[in-house]
Amino acid sequence: MATPSNNPDKITYFAETDYRSRRIKFGIRDDDRGKHMYVIGKTGMGKSTLLENLVIQDIQNGEGVCFIDPHGGSAETLLSYIPEHRINDVIYFAPFDQEYPVGLNVMEDMGRDKRPLVVSGLMGAFKKVWVDAWSARMEYILNNAMLALMESPGSTLLGVNRMLSDKPYREMVVENVKDPSVKSFWVDEFAKYNERYMQEAGDAIKNKVGQFTANPLIRNIIGQPKS
Repeated sequence: MATPSNNPDKITYFAETDYRSRRIKFGIRDDDRGKHMYVIGKTGMGKSTLLENLVIQDIQNGEGVCFIDPHGGSAETLLSYIPEHRINDVIYFAPFDQEYPVGLNVMEDMGRDKRPLVVSGLMGAFKKVWVDAWSARMEYILNNAMLALMESPGSTLLGVNRMLSDKPYREMVVENVKDPSVKSFWVDEFAKYNERYMQEAGDAIKNKVGQFTANPLIRNIIGQPKS
């Protein structure tokens, strides 16, 4: 995906037409490209090459680009087209790299006003993953856990399970909470749950979050305090 161009009529070329023995370059206008594109074809027919050609022209034109490659081959090809003076502008995110994992703290604090938005986005993702095991109680507790953690410097998603099982850690996090609604939940509500209810509610969340964070590839990425 490229950043929008200031010239909607600019054309990005990716093919040639052969009409009456004349070969003419064929492409797509930036204005049209800014809408959805769907490239289909059999294996080896050139889908990846087409996308590579589009992105290479974006790079050559100095446009910003985000390229998501589930296989990795095209991404590695595109790296060779990065101009030397733009190397430091490139972020190469390879989730499978365990030696030098890129940090992506999905709970890095973006400021008080954006915390609910960040947590809402995470909750939406979790709902889709755990659609068959989701409950209002799970959502309520998990939402407050993440909002509390976002007020504690250096917190990551790995802290969710600690919030539910490690009382001293939970008290330390809650002590930093300034949001009155979130603080009230942990001080006036969660702390008064009976042991059985607290365990049942906590285990459901710890089981789900634990499945997600147990994968070392994921843990090495989301477990870093700084993105």
